[in-house]
Amino acid sequence: MSERNPEAEGNLATQIAKLQPRLLRFALSLTHDREAAEDLAQETIARALASQWRFHPGTNLKAWLFRILRNIHLNVVRADGSHPRVVSIAELVAEPAGPRDHGTNPVEARVIERAELTQIASAFRTLPPVFAIPLYLTAVEDLSYAETALILGIPVGTVMSRVYRGRRLVISKLDGGSS
Repeated sequence: MSERNPEAEGNLATQIAKLQPRLLRFALSLTHDREAAEDLAQETIARALASQWRFHPGTNLKAWLFRILRNIHLNVVRADGSHPRVVSIAELVAEPAGPRDHGTNPVEARVIERAELTQIASAFRTLPPVFAIPLYLTAVEDLSYAETALILGIPVGTVMSRVYRGRRLVISKLDGGSS
């Protein structure tokens, strides 16, 4: 690791630069503020370039960058003293559990088909971060549950649960629910 290869570092810098739009989208999903998202993505790229010797070729560069971005965001949130609001279990219940929860519900499919992208984005922005971030990484960035778990530092089962509940909350909001 002490040997530096300038050619490999240049290639990594190019790969990092190509992922900038995805970093910006992920940052926007965390901050909901364009300017803050741009700053967050820029800081992520700067830190990744400064620490590129820590990246292991052959591993997932996107996951490494997303992890850096998430950690920077968490540090900013901690420094600001702002914490995500506490969400009660009652607020999370989008609809009563029952046998229809097993499989695709035709009503849900119709709600999604009729909803405009702006409505979906608006419903997504109302999700608590604990559900929004895993849902974003799996649905938008097309990361696997395992990759998302690695980025967030949580078990795969927790990612699966949060993605499921996040989807249910979005569908509930699109269907006119108040949860």
